[in-house]
Amino acid sequence: MTKTLFPRLALASAVSLLMTTPALADTLRLGTVVSAPHPWVDAAEAFKAEVEEATDNRITVQIFPGGQLGNDQTMVDEIRIGTTDMIIGGVMNISSYVPDFEIFSLNYLFEDMDEFRVATDPDSAVFRYFDDAMAESGVGLTLLSLTGGGTRNLSTSTGPVTEPSDLDGVKMRVTGSRLDGEMWQRVGALTTSLPWTEIYTGLQTGVVGAFESTISGYFSSRLYEVAPYHAKTEHQIMMSHISISENRFNRFSEEDQAIILEAARHAGEYGTEKGVEYDAEFIQQFEDLGVTVTEVDKQAFIDQMVPLHDEFADERGLTDLLDTIRSL
Repeated sequence: MTKTLFPRLALASAVSLLMTTPALADTLRLGTVVSAPHPWVDAAEAFKAEVEEATDNRITVQIFPGGQLGNDQTMVDEIRIGTTDMIIGGVMNISSYVPDFEIFSLNYLFEDMDEFRVATDPDSAVFRYFDDAMAESGVGLTLLSLTGGGTRNLSTSTGPVTEPSDLDGVKMRVTGSRLDGEMWQRVGALTTSLPWTEIYTGLQTGVVGAFESTISGYFSSRLYEVAPYHAKTEHQIMMSHISISENRFNRFSEEDQAIILEAARHAGEYGTEKGVEYDAEFIQQFEDLGVTVTEVDKQAFIDQMVPLHDEFADERGLTDLLDTIRSL
């Protein structure tokens, strides 16, 4: 009797435990190179909140800000081998995999934020183009959303900049995009590619004396400590992406895929608006931080850089895409 009873009790206990123990959550690891406050971090948190609420925590999101998972290149490599799931970052840093993203390195491409919002809308021809381009690239990522990140300005440790000639011979950090380098070489800068996470040290050691970034990136990474001159070139509205491992995404049910996609698109819209908000908020604090903010001869920069738009489009067969963006 005793020998029979114990196994039955053990089985009953095991069944009861299984029935009362919630299923383990499916966790998405999401990385970004920036720290809060920054629109990418806000977008990540908005994505996390919506996904977890919509799935009743069946799917959770773990956010790794501040380059904890490495720079953009490292995160993309980790996504490709399956150790990381998602990334929010600048499109220029994945242009080595999806070369057409380089078009967003063209300074003074968008006339204003309204035009940018139209371009990043999930139903726009621009979004559809890059959704297809990423899928066809073989990088192993699925584009969930295009988002902003604020206005990009120029910052230096070498002195104030008001016109292009002030950059003549200055060593300047640029992204990994070849076109990004060419844009700044047009105004005399000596460009070098450097990961975002290495800019602070690069400025400290004199490897570079200038860089360009969003206002929020400059502020949140405390780059004003080593580059206290900030020029309002307003040369770009930051184009960013929210992307997920293609294999990981395909393992979700259609229902969960729809939840993830919708949450990412809402997060993208939120990130764009937070970029606008931060631009206005942070630049007002620069004077108290010891930053010299200068107005620039913007038309002089435009005259130097905009002729590269058509040259680039002709060379890369992207004239139709450039015309689409111009017609927004």
